[in-house]
Amino acid sequence: MDYTGLKCPACNTVIEADDDVVVCPECGTPHHRECYEDDGHCYFQDKHSEGFDFNEYIKNKANENNDNNSEKENSSTDVVICPRCQTANPKNNFYCSKCQAPLTGSQNPFTNNQNPAGNTATPFGMPVINIDPMAGLDPNEEIDDGVTAGEVAKVVQNNTPYFLNIFKNIRDENKSKFSFCGMIFSGGYMLYRKMYKLGTIYTIIMGLLIVAGILVQTLPMFGWSQICNELIGNIKGSSSFAFYQLLVQEAFKLPSEKAFIFFLPVIFSVLEWIVMIISGAIVNKAYFKHTIKTAKKIKNKTTDETQKNKQLKEKGGVNAKVALCLFVCYLIISYLPYYLPYIL
Repeated sequence: MDYTGLKCPACNTVIEADDDVVVCPECGTPHHRECYEDDGHCYFQDKHSEGFDFNEYIKNKANENNDNNSEKENSSTDVVICPRCQTANPKNNFYCSKCQAPLTGSQNPFTNNQNPAGNTATPFGMPVINIDPMAGLDPNEEIDDGVTAGEVAKVVQNNTPYFLNIFKNIRDENKSKFSFCGMIFSGGYMLYRKMYKLGTIYTIIMGLLIVAGILVQTLPMFGWSQICNELIGNIKGSSSFAFYQLLVQEAFKLPSEKAFIFFLPVIFSVLEWIVMIISGAIVNKAYFKHTIKTAKKIKNKTTDETQKNKQLKEKGGVNAKVALCLFVCYLIISYLPYYLPYIL
């Protein structure tokens, strides 16, 4: 039986994989050899006369709902030992709290479990595909400016394999990767990733371009609709391609002021795409710098590991509320201008 992760009752510390263990032949309680030899007997010797059995004991402890965690003894169902750094983690953790490696064991439905036949499988008998959240990096490996991969992972939190792989390429080869999410959602994606300053700038620029293009097409003061109707009246093209070709040709015949107004929404649209492409090209490198800066700032503030991890978690991750808010704002910006002529 594997006693790794259980607590030695004599010293109340977790039994590690390479510890020398002595098991009581009468009740089956595991001890560190040194602890057992110091006491000269089993820790639960006084309960042997009552028929004490260690296996039954840990099963009963697993079923107890004790609100005071400090008084609760660890059992094989209470902790999961990280296979990479050997840190004891709570049973509900899917990833190691220290190095972010995926945890294995029967308590984690997203990692390897052993079925009765001894084969690696999920609780439903399906094969498991393990994804390393560290993207093959050592948690203690430096990414940039004294910040380790483990600390970066705690800031990123969501989709760490993707970003750690990109960050590694930026560090080693100074090469980033084009982000299609960063292109499509632009400033909204940056705000979602908590890059508030840069995200606000891009969101304002995109918002102004979108609103400007819609206002030119909808407000009567610009006369865009009248110009379009005038051009369409002069076109007799049959196919769609011929129609737009003739429309552009007729537009160039207009006076310069009217031609400028006609092409203005197209200009704004082209500018939107330019901003989006730039956003997709720079967002991953910007996020790399943001992550390093965030982790370094927190490390300089505190040396306490618990407090540092707490702050990394609070400052990192994503802001889903911002994404939802921006989506609502986008709908308002997109449709409200069409009703402005009626409101005004």
